[in-house]
Amino acid sequence: MKSNRRWVLAFWLYFGILMSISLSAYLKIIPTELSQFPHYDTVLHFLLLGIAAYLSHLALNKRKIQILNINLPLAPFIVFFFCILDEIIQLLVPYRSADLVDLGADLCGIVLFTWLAEKQKLHKTEKRQL
Repeated sequence: MKSNRRWVLAFWLYFGILMSISLSAYLKIIPTELSQFPHYDTVLHFLLLGIAAYLSHLALNKRKIQILNINLPLAPFIVFFFCILDEIIQLLVPYRSADLVDLGADLCGIVLFTWLAEKQKLHKTEKRQL
C-alpha cells in the first residue's frame, strides 16, 4: 500500500480543494472576474471533475466493478454519482441552477481523464494490490 500513498494523498488534497470550490459557489464567493471568460463554468466542470476521476481512479488502484459481464472502473462511477447529487441539490438552492450542460461536461471530463488514468503505469507493487 505504501507505493499507492502518493495517489491517495493527492486525491485527498485535491478533494479538499474541490470541496472548497464547491462551498465557495454555494456561499456565492466565487470571484466575479471568472465570468469574463466565455463558458468558464462548463470548462471548469470538465476539468475539475475530470481531475477528480483521474486521481480517485489511481488512488483506488484502478479498481473495477463488473456490470453485465463488463469490467468498468469504480472511481468514475462514484465521482459521477456525486455530480448528479450536486446538480439535484442545486435544484433546491434558489441562487444556484442545475444544468444538464454542466452534467454533460462532468461526464466528458470523467471519461477522458479516466482514460488518461488507465494509460498511467502503476509501479509493480501497486499492480500486485489489484
